[in-house]
Amino acid sequence: MPRPAAKPLSPAAKPLTFAQMRERISRPRRTVPLVLDAEAAAETETLATLLERAVLHDQATGAGTARAIAELLQAAEQRAQASRVDLVLQAVPHTAYRDLRREHPPTREQLERAAKANQGEPAFDPDTFAPALVHAQLLSPRPDSAQEFDAWWSELSDGQLAAAWSAALAVQLQYAEPVPSVLAADVIANSPGSTPGTH
Repeated sequence: MPRPAAKPLSPAAKPLTFAQMRERISRPRRTVPLVLDAEAAAETETLATLLERAVLHDQATGAGTARAIAELLQAAEQRAQASRVDLVLQAVPHTAYRDLRREHPPTREQLERAAKANQGEPAFDPDTFAPALVHAQLLSPRPDSAQEFDAWWSELSDGQLAAAWSAALAVQLQYAEPVPSVLAADVIANSPGSTPGTH
């Protein structure tokens, strides 16, 4: 009995050149929602708590106090939302990140505080490095000048500043190895019109 013909081997994928590999580099980006009207944001938290209490009160007594508070809450939410901006940050190359850290070494006071607390030596001065990193990463909206950015940074609350700074550090150090989603494969395989063997 004749042996079946061997299947032709599929051609091996051609390896990328170094130049092609460099062209595929895409540094991580992150969108950071920042509510600039901190007063309205704080008011929404207070009113949300009051509304929960008012609903319970109305259920127990039949009073109608919740609606007025609900209207105040919605108005505060609209003011907070109207002041929201989306900062788009993109990680800078590691050489730029290293150079920025060198430009903002920890102060003597910060080193002494860390030593007294038996903590490791800080890698940078967060007071000056934080705005420098956010400014370097900021894709949108872009300030017209460094002075405009500095003025904006100095006007932020501690919470607003912390949100931008923590996002900048996170996007700079972000790396994830993608893992194929079993759920996505199952959804596609079980969707109407799915062809067997296409997943």
